[in-house]
Parts: sequence; structure tokens; C-alpha cells
Amino acid sequence: MLALKAPAYRFSGKQCIDHTNKGEKTNMTRIIAIVCSFVVTLSGPTLSQPVPQIIRLVVPNSPGTGTDQIARFLAPQLQERLGVKAVVIENRSGASGTIGSDIVAKARPDGGTILLAAAFHAINPAVVPSMPYDTKKDFSPISLVAMLPTLLVVSPRLPVTTFDEFMSYAKARPGVVTYGSIGAASTQNLAGGMLRLRTGVELSSVPYREAGPLMSELMSGQIDASFNNITTTIGAVQAERIRPLAVALPERWPALPNVPTFAEVGFPELQVSSWVAMFAPAGTPHELIQKYSKAIQESMAVEAVRTQVVEAGGLPVGSSAEELERFVDSEIESWGAVVRETGIKLD
Repeated sequence: MLALKAPAYRFSGKQCIDHTNKGEKTNMTRIIAIVCSFVVTLSGPTLSQPVPQIIRLVVPNSPGTGTDQIARFLAPQLQERLGVKAVVIENRSGASGTIGSDIVAKARPDGGTILLAAAFHAINPAVVPSMPYDTKKDFSPISLVAMLPTLLVVSPRLPVTTFDEFMSYAKARPGVVTYGSIGAASTQNLAGGMLRLRTGVELSSVPYREAGPLMSELMSGQIDASFNNITTTIGAVQAERIRPLAVALPERWPALPNVPTFAEVGFPELQVSSWVAMFAPAGTPHELIQKYSKAIQESMAVEAVRTQVVEAGGLPVGSSAEELERFVDSEIESWGAVVRETGIKLD
């Protein structure tokens, strides 16, 4: 029996989520409670290391992706809380996220250049043969910002409306049914590999460099399916331009109440989520790391920001730097095991 399993996401910080109305706990509260928001103590020593007045926030993803959306929610909050003139978002996608990440790894460690990375940050060491940086040594963790759950969606041209129908359709056409993902080093591509191994169904992977072309070709029927973040797919799903079959969450997503979880369709191990986290170049002063981490935690506790993240298809977190460091170490180990078992390599 296959032991393949996606990483389990658990956080030990104090939960402070409250989306209740007069004490009544909502379904959204239960969903968001999958992850925890962390409370930060606001008192502490006076910061002697100045925060740069212009902060360059490098996003190694294209505009419109889940990571980019989170960056745009977060940037004005950081600008206000850090008291700086501007937080400038710079999209530097390509090469499974290594182009943008390498820019930050080699930047001056003065807080002026920071990285907002996704799960590929932990997957790349197992997939990319010649990394231009060391994921663990060349970055200082700041905060885990949000989780981005995965949704299995299919083209409306595919004659299926349920997960079981999709599996039957694919089994009858071995190697013909295609699924798109953003490169090899993505949770979505690994989810497809896990499904192939778990079911024995031959699905053909079609890698894309960016989410835009993938979504366009999925909607037009040039590819059949995709494992993708809710943040990327929710608009097309609500417009009925693609069809959702299953969501990678313990409970159904409130905005998609008719879409079952992978556990409900018989595959509880496919709890695959991407995530968004902030890093600085290694050697960045500790007091700056703590200042930035506190600003993120405060931002993720703001009700308006939390609502933005949830409505976009994410789960707001906000962690300490130490918690992110432990999380990334666990992710590197867990996804490395998945890569070895699926045999997925960089295209």
C-alpha cells in the first residue's frame, strides 16, 4: 500500500481567530482554524537598526497569482506599520521561482530587499539540479503569511461533473487526459503525481511557466484539468468557466459548499496546500527580522485583511520567524520525500 502523503500543516501558536457573531461560531471560523494566527507582544526594546524607507518586495511569481495577491494585500499594511515611504512589489517570475529568490539571496542584508515566496521555496532543493543559492543558509525567515489550499478543476468541455467521473474518464483513456501545473517544483504538480501513484491512472502533466496561459488553455479545453490554488481559480469557478471537483481541506470551502473535500472522495492524503512566507537575505539584523515579523503578524490580525485573504481563497496565518524556520525545515523534508517517490524532475 502506498504510503505517499502530503505534508501535514500544524502550528503551535496561540489561536486568536474570531469570525463569530454574538458568540456563534461560523463554518468560516472552522475552516480558517485549520491554521492559527499568532499574537505578538507589542512591547520590547527600542529598534536601533533603521528600517529602509523604500522596501523592495520581490515576488517570484507572475501578477495575478496567489502569492502576488497576498503581496498586494500586505504591502500597504507593511508600509503603514513600518513607517516607511513605500513597499514596492517587484514580480520576478521564472525558473521555478529561483530567479526572484536568487535576487534576494544576493541582496544587501539591510532590510531593503525581502522575498515573498511560495511552497516552491521548500520543493526546489529536491527538484532543481543546480540551485543558485542554499535555501536554508542564504535566507533569514521572517513570517509565514498565509496558506493557499488546492482545488482540482477541469475544463467545462470535459464530460464529467464529479471526481469519480473524472477518474473513470481518465482510466478509459490512459495517458490522454492532461493536467496543467506551474512547473515541476509546485505543490500542484506534485499533487498530480501523488494522484497518479495513488490511483494508477495515467495522467499527462503539462507544465506552464505562468498561471495566465494555464488558466486560458484550461478554460478553452486545450488541457483537461489542473490542481491549482483557490486564489487562482475561484474567479473562473464562480463564472462557471471551469468546473471544481475536489478541494484539499479538512472541511468544504464556504464559498464552494457543493465541492467535496479529497477526503470525501476517498483520498484524504491529498491535503495539498501551497503557502506564502516572507524571507530576508541571510545576515539581516535580528531586530529588523523581528520588526518585520511583528508587522506581518499585526497585519494578519486585521479583520479587513483577513477578509481579503479569505475571499481570495487563502487562509491567513502570521507566524514568528522561529515558527517559520521550523515549518520550512519540515516542508523541505516532507516534499523531498514526495519528489523521490513520484520521481518528478525539473522539465
